[in-house]
Amino acid sequence: MKRKKALFSAAAVMTLSTLFAGFGGIGGAFAATAHRAPIVNGGTMVQTFPTAFGLNFIPFLSTSAYTAQATAYSFDSILRFNRKDQLSADIVNKWSVSPNKLTYTFWINPKARWSNGTYITTADIKLGVDWLLSTSYNKTDGGAYGYLLSNVAGVPKSGYLPDGQTPSGFKILGPREFSVTLQQADAAALPAGLAAITPLPAQILGKIPMSKWKGSAFDLHPWVGSGPFITTSVVPGQSITQKANPYYVLGRPHIAQNVWKVISVDVVNGDLASGQVTIAGIHAIDAAQMKKVPNLNLSVVPTNGFDYLGWRLNNATFGSVFSQVKFRQAVEYALNRPAMIKALYAGYGTVENGPLPPINFWYNKALNGTYAYNPAKANALLNSIGMKIKNGWRTMPNGQPFTPTLTISSGNATIQRQADFIQHFLQAVHINLKINPPINFNTILNQLNSDANGKQPIQAFLLAWSLSNDPDPRGLWRSTDNLNTVTIDWTNPKDPAIQLNDKLIHESHGMAAYNINYRIATLNKWQALLNQQLPENFLFDQSTVTAYNKNLHGVVFTPYGNLDPQKWWLSTGN
Repeated sequence: MKRKKALFSAAAVMTLSTLFAGFGGIGGAFAATAHRAPIVNGGTMVQTFPTAFGLNFIPFLSTSAYTAQATAYSFDSILRFNRKDQLSADIVNKWSVSPNKLTYTFWINPKARWSNGTYITTADIKLGVDWLLSTSYNKTDGGAYGYLLSNVAGVPKSGYLPDGQTPSGFKILGPREFSVTLQQADAAALPAGLAAITPLPAQILGKIPMSKWKGSAFDLHPWVGSGPFITTSVVPGQSITQKANPYYVLGRPHIAQNVWKVISVDVVNGDLASGQVTIAGIHAIDAAQMKKVPNLNLSVVPTNGFDYLGWRLNNATFGSVFSQVKFRQAVEYALNRPAMIKALYAGYGTVENGPLPPINFWYNKALNGTYAYNPAKANALLNSIGMKIKNGWRTMPNGQPFTPTLTISSGNATIQRQADFIQHFLQAVHINLKINPPINFNTILNQLNSDANGKQPIQAFLLAWSLSNDPDPRGLWRSTDNLNTVTIDWTNPKDPAIQLNDKLIHESHGMAAYNINYRIATLNKWQALLNQQLPENFLFDQSTVTAYNKNLHGVVFTPYGNLDPQKWWLSTGN
């Protein structure tokens, strides 16, 4: 499902479908402008990150959503999703599956090359597989996506292998042909796992021990890639400059240079109006005003993701309250989410009641209308778990003060306003929530990642998930998944609800799940479970509002990201 995980701030969410699947796609996508003039080659496009990016550019290594966006422009996975949300050719142009659904055979496109002109071969595919399953990646560097290949034959229960060791299920059949055999049939194997395999340049990284990849010269500046744009320079905390890849398998980009600049969404409007920025996300509340700017077009697209309020369930101070289902249910009833959407996003958004947004094909429509704003129910639930009111504020069941803190990321005034609304609604039911001063997004991630004992300062936090094309919950929602343990920590193995969660997730991709009706029914049960348990407080799916210069043509806006940057082009003036 969202496997594709990812963990990000409400200011910028990332999707692995963007990271690995050819920039995502879904039916009903929207092209930016019709071609009324011949396509022009050349020019520089400027895009933005609202806050600082990370500095690890080897695929799957960075936890920064922004770095992943830049990485997605430089490295393609073997398959992509098109605008109809179907798997289509990329580095691999043909594939087949055996009758028993265990062995997948792939053929590399004979036109697939690295940006230096050398051909992509099965040796590069093998290195990408070895990397995802390596000890260095899974033990030292987090291994958030190692699970993508955990079902490959020869992968142990630990989910990783010694550096450089290839699982027995991966076979090189020729310079451009390879196969992958699974341990068990898996209905989500291709769209939610194998499609993500990303070749890595064996000519460069194959000469460096994997234990030394992080922080290496290539990691800090990957000068060879397979994507449409290749990095030429990085200014930490400020910008990333990329040039068109002349050998890109899907066609040489029309735009000569792409630049990512760190510009807060709070101030980007002026740069868009002046033409200094070509395309950027803007605050929804600014949409009406920005529509009046003569040189700009606007796109509003629902996103396949959602914002959420997380509680660090193992927190040493207040985890005993956070981990109670009735507390989280009370919070959900206490928040007037429709009012927040109207005030924060000018109505461009949808209330979220589970782990999939309403835009998603697999969404359980039975969840519509659950947890409607009801402070009376919130108060009743808080009373039922012994949180009495003393001097106007709720206490812990043991009578101690309950003063949780909310940590938010800097660089986006809307996040601050979102936090203010949450504080207001929770104070109305006597929860004395405090808001910490905003801190850098990467600092939040680092603190969550290192909080094994619940003693890091983060207690409550605002983040967002951006989901991928297939609704496979693995990688995030299982009790053992990395992105669960480092965010909400909904992992108690003795909790019957968590046991059922893991069981339903397993059933959602087994042999029976090749029947789409069975898979839909199983995922509906799973969504209903999370709606009842609320491992995190689901908030809303805010629409993506993008402003872009009228000289930019060919952009296809989708809930999964903007498709095919190699087809975009700039008319005169850029």
